[in-house]
Amino acid sequence: MPIEFPITDPLLQFAVLISAVLLVQVALERVFVPGLLGLLLLGMLLGPGGAEVLPREPVVELLGQIGLIYIMFMAGLEIDLSVVRKHLGETLGFGSLAFLTSLLLGAGVGFALGFEWPSALLLGTLLSSHTLVSYPILKRLQLLGRRPVVAALGGTVLTDTLALVLLAILLQLGGGGDDGRPDQWWMPLLLLTALAALSLTGLPKLARAVFRREWVTPAEKALFALFALLALASTAELIGTEKILGAFLAGLCLNRVLAENEDTRQHVEFVGRMLFVPIFFVSTGMLLELEVVFGEARVWGIAALLCGVVVVGKAIAAWVIGARYGFSRNGRLMMLVLTMPQAAATLAITVAGQQVGLLEAEVVDAVIIVILLTCSAGPLLTRWIGDRMRARAAPDDGPVNTPTA
Repeated sequence: MPIEFPITDPLLQFAVLISAVLLVQVALERVFVPGLLGLLLLGMLLGPGGAEVLPREPVVELLGQIGLIYIMFMAGLEIDLSVVRKHLGETLGFGSLAFLTSLLLGAGVGFALGFEWPSALLLGTLLSSHTLVSYPILKRLQLLGRRPVVAALGGTVLTDTLALVLLAILLQLGGGGDDGRPDQWWMPLLLLTALAALSLTGLPKLARAVFRREWVTPAEKALFALFALLALASTAELIGTEKILGAFLAGLCLNRVLAENEDTRQHVEFVGRMLFVPIFFVSTGMLLELEVVFGEARVWGIAALLCGVVVVGKAIAAWVIGARYGFSRNGRLMMLVLTMPQAAATLAITVAGQQVGLLEAEVVDAVIIVILLTCSAGPLLTRWIGDRMRARAAPDDGPVNTPTA
């Protein structure tokens, strides 16, 4: 019996999807290209805007939604809170300035394009965050102890948190919330604040109590973490905000607890990195159509403007804070290229904005192009500048980590 496209059998959809994801990731790792790029392109090629091999529903859509909240959960988990406290001045300075410059420049572009104010601010918001896709390269080059790197890593906490909080406000004001009453925008935020206070106080204690039990296996501990993730994500949505806020909150709540339980953390991360997160990127790639990539000049024009916002906004913050704390030129360049890639939080905010009608399809297409470009350039530039930093040690950039045997 011949196979008809798009494939309608959910089991066959899943089999094709997993096979394609595996092949793409294995192939790209061999040539040191970020797997994220291949997954986005894979979604574009297989989806409705490409060869129409796979539909977005039901398999890709469902697993992609879980992948979205998993990304934000892991973003909360991977924040090194001790590093943030140790370098608080540099972290707060760089994070707040990078957020503000990108937000204002992005909103300015939105207004220039004729967007209404909620959409313009949301455009600035999605560009104000960044994703540390070059983190593995830093680890391999042993540059994690350098002060410019610490400032960039710590600044991620502030930029992502501020971006998500502003997202919640804009969704209530611009999207009207779930009840369609924008005049009540403050109520979901009040409830979110209460949820955060209760969760940050109670969930770590509950998790430690569960994890201390000798009869609880690592797999069961991982299931508890997944329960906490889904419970907070669902609760955040029920009170009128976005599930990605609840997922990020769950990651912050379990940050220290899972850091103390490495086996459990590996179980939790394995599930997300193996299945849900890759499929989210494929799902997002399906939003982009091939004819847009090759034929829509306006989309590429918007993408060029957004790339300019990203580079200029992060560069201003890197040079101002770098000058304030005496970082070398290479150190400032490293801060720029580390925070240039737009991926996880940017995608999450873009998808949320599109779902409530604040972002049009051409803007979503432009954002995906920005993600492709910045995530291609970022790791390559990080490797190049990282080699220069190791070769030309600057005292003001902090200690040089020597290779270990």
